[in-house]
Amino acid sequence: MSKILTRLSISLVGMILLIQVGTVSSLPQAALGPTKPLQYEVAVVLKLIHVYVTDKKGNPVQDLAVSDFTVMDNGQPMKVTDFEKRVIRVAPAAIKEVVETSEAKPGLVSKPGLPATPPSVRKFFLFFDLAFNNLRGVSKAKKAAIHFLNTQVQPEDQVGVITYSMFGGIKVHEFLTADHGKIRDAIEALTQRNSLGRADEIEEWYWRLVQSQAGPDPKAEASHESSASPQPKVPDYLNEAKAQRAEAKRQTQAFIESLTILAKSLRYVPDQKQFILFSSGIPNSLIYGAQAGNPSMTTVGGLQFDPADSTLMALNEAMYKEFAVSGCAFYTFDTRASAMGADLFGWDTRGLETGGRSVLGKQSVFSDTTSVFNNDKLSGRDFLKRLSDATGGEYFSNIDRYEKNLDQVQALTGAYYVLGFPINERWDGKYHEIKVEVKRKGCEVRAQVGYFNPKPFSEYSDLEKRLHLFDLALNERALSRMPDRVPMSALASAVEGITRLAVLAKLPNEVTAKFSGKKLEFVAIFFDAKGEISDMVREEVDPAAVRGRDLTFGAGSSLKPGDYSCRLVVRDMDTGMSAVGSAKATIVKPQITGLALGTPLVLEARTGCLFLCAGARKEQEAYPWTEIYPFDSSLFSPVLAELPPGTTSVLTVVPCAVPAGGKPELVISVYVVDKRTGARTAIPIVQSNSVTRGPLEILTLELGTADIAAGSYYLHINAQDRTTGALGHAVTSLIITSK
Repeated sequence: MSKILTRLSISLVGMILLIQVGTVSSLPQAALGPTKPLQYEVAVVLKLIHVYVTDKKGNPVQDLAVSDFTVMDNGQPMKVTDFEKRVIRVAPAAIKEVVETSEAKPGLVSKPGLPATPPSVRKFFLFFDLAFNNLRGVSKAKKAAIHFLNTQVQPEDQVGVITYSMFGGIKVHEFLTADHGKIRDAIEALTQRNSLGRADEIEEWYWRLVQSQAGPDPKAEASHESSASPQPKVPDYLNEAKAQRAEAKRQTQAFIESLTILAKSLRYVPDQKQFILFSSGIPNSLIYGAQAGNPSMTTVGGLQFDPADSTLMALNEAMYKEFAVSGCAFYTFDTRASAMGADLFGWDTRGLETGGRSVLGKQSVFSDTTSVFNNDKLSGRDFLKRLSDATGGEYFSNIDRYEKNLDQVQALTGAYYVLGFPINERWDGKYHEIKVEVKRKGCEVRAQVGYFNPKPFSEYSDLEKRLHLFDLALNERALSRMPDRVPMSALASAVEGITRLAVLAKLPNEVTAKFSGKKLEFVAIFFDAKGEISDMVREEVDPAAVRGRDLTFGAGSSLKPGDYSCRLVVRDMDTGMSAVGSAKATIVKPQITGLALGTPLVLEARTGCLFLCAGARKEQEAYPWTEIYPFDSSLFSPVLAELPPGTTSVLTVVPCAVPAGGKPELVISVYVVDKRTGARTAIPIVQSNSVTRGPLEILTLELGTADIAAGSYYLHINAQDRTTGALGHAVTSLIITSK
């Protein structure tokens, strides 16, 4: 059996950006006949857009009615059938939301098997730029973000945390979630160690050197050419600056391309997305060129002229558009102010250190009219401002005024209208241009400029598929999730001091029948008590081998003792249809003395159920299912929910580790505790068996359940070694249905 285990970093971004993709098959390949291309029906759905309306002074306009709006979709007028006005007022002690609806919401018609579109909520991404920034700017940004969480975010708002660094690229530390405690933890965990390679400093240094260089004026240059004298040698420090500037441009291109990919991946995340970006921005001159008072690269009219970089310019303009059409608005907080000191002689000192000018030169800090301090084209201001303007957001020039500026963000995003209109949704991925206008004069409208039709899951990019996986793993309302319940349980055990945790999930035949593609993916994710990923296991199979059959899937990992939440995502990699299961478990520390009993595995007599077991990356980390929980999968199937009606007995497998080694003489007792009443009832052991497997003593118990009333119970198993007197205990859940 081919196997794969992918261990990721503890950061949540691992699930999105670092998941390793492998192709394995643990089931025999079934012969496939000719397959028809996937068909996607045209469905009538309700398209919801957020519209922000302000007056000439920038204040939200809150008294508009549905009749005041006109909506065009690709030039065609649309009838607004759903209308809401939302006003979020922030009070010192609480946050309140007022929702006014002018029309009752109609029932939403969506694709067969998919739930209706969830209600619209505000969605914020806190984006920390660690590359084009400074240490004090990052520190201020963290304070601003925490202040935003404390004072502006309302309970239903979904918030995410993203960073960009030169070496790490884009990392999504937390995707959109209403668990704001996780967001706070993610922000506080950010460090400045990746705040390297800042192209803004290189750009400023480059142009300072250029201005400091004692270059000849045009008349002197003409005279010099006529004398046929040798040209002056370009100083080494200027060549070094040019080389570093070229590297800065490469960093800039990587940054823009990464953001463009992110923008495209957010096309299919519903509703307007508000980005709060903390950055000093890309120096405008790196992209669009600049000029200074002395010649260097190209001379035009006696001024030094650096032409625009056509590649960066095209990429940058495309990035602006991608964020705009993906429904992302940027509120940019310029962090330059946090690094601006009052060193008036810093400019002169830099020039003296490089040897490019003297203290008595005419270009002193007090007389230089071309100083970079007076030229925003050499800073990131224009980049940030244009990003905000192009996406319908707002630019804030001083990070030190974050409290007042975040109040303005709240004012701009806290009063908006939700307009809904029916569309014929086609799965072609095509772009639709939206134009929203307000009939009242003097109003400024900010709204999503367009949307994309959904496209087949097989056409998703790698990042889009990872975002889809993340959404399924954490979002209870993910739209591509099947409504079918996937029962799941977790098993914990310790062998020779190694603590392990495994998950078992059962997919009934009505679920496996819905997987119509050619590739089925299983991803088991283990979250620790802090919500961070401790491990992940991925397995791929041919769905033709399991389609229409009952399937039990198991995956395990070696983990430290502690509390865990486990999630299993099963995805059809052609259609995107998915099933999700979840379970919680606790791994206790291995006992120095006493018996270590693993979580009991309850089995029912059932044939025809497939059993698929994912493997491990390393043999020493392998979870030996067939040795620790041995059972005949052709005759038995794990019980992960309630016992079938009429069940009179169950088989229970319990692994037992003896710290001192040797074969123990075990005395076993079993009882159940009613979860509702706490009543305790002994369960008879019909038959017992014990098999030694290395350091393990595997107990197989047949338990009589015929006399147990219907209900939800805790199943307790106690063991004692007659020889040493060592005790052991294990517990699991058991649901008995009415006979």
